Amino acid sequence: MSAEKPVALDSGRSGRDHYAAVYSDALERQSEWLRRSAGQKADSVEQLLRGNRIKPESVLELGCGTGAVIGELQQRGIAQHYYGIDYSSTAIAHLETAFPNIQCTVADVMETTNVFDRDSFDVVICSHVIEHLEDPVSFLQAIGRQFQFDYLVAEVPLEDLFFGRVKALLKDRSKNPAGHVQFFTRRSFLALIMAMPYTVVDERVYAPSLDKKTLQFAYGEQGLLRYFGKVLTEHYLPISTSRMWTRLYHAHHAVLCKKQ
Repeated sequence: MSAEKPVALDSGRSGRDHYAAVYSDALERQSEWLRRSAGQKADSVEQLLRGNRIKPESVLELGCGTGAVIGELQQRGIAQHYYGIDYSSTAIAHLETAFPNIQCTVADVMETTNVFDRDSFDVVICSHVIEHLEDPVSFLQAIGRQFQFDYLVAEVPLEDLFFGRVKALLKDRSKNPAGHVQFFTRRSFLALIMAMPYTVVDERVYAPSLDKKTLQFAYGEQGLLRYFGKVLTEHYLPISTSRMWTRLYHAHHAVLCKKQ
């Protein structure tokens, strides 16, 4: 495996600051957006676990936000017990209302140890968290040290691809509306994971696509040109050219790892 590293750019605003502002200014809209886009992320967890005949009793999501992914997994019956941790008290309050059967708490994963009523978890999930972190190495080391678990499922967007690099020449891509500060290729993400005390068991690379109603919700107020551009690049092209899309333009990459 190459020692290729993820590209990290300093936007002057941490991932934590980004989400603190989003939850403060537009909690309901953000929670609805996360709910609408959670299905494919939950697909990764479900496919990787079932494809490897892993039937967890307990699932813990770190950086769970308003609970879109862990809530979707609960609705699918992936496990029997569900837990979530996020630093945002606003997001956790929303999760407690939306999914009262999920045990959740406000905590900084980098500083806390297990705060739940069990010693270990079958699966830990980090879905679209790592790209928001200024120091993903310390994060992955911390969760391996502070939580007892068997498997980790982690997913990130792949944005350091050909067209992403071209766009980076035209403008500072760290100043993006999603709050990403890490930009990965498949190789750089695998290199990051494999440098940790985890063994990669399986992976999923896919072209994420959104339905037109979700794109209308997200971009409909930004004008027809913007909306139709998003329908083309986030609906039709990912579906019709998925193999090329994931290699040149944009992809999501999920890995299933066993803790060593």
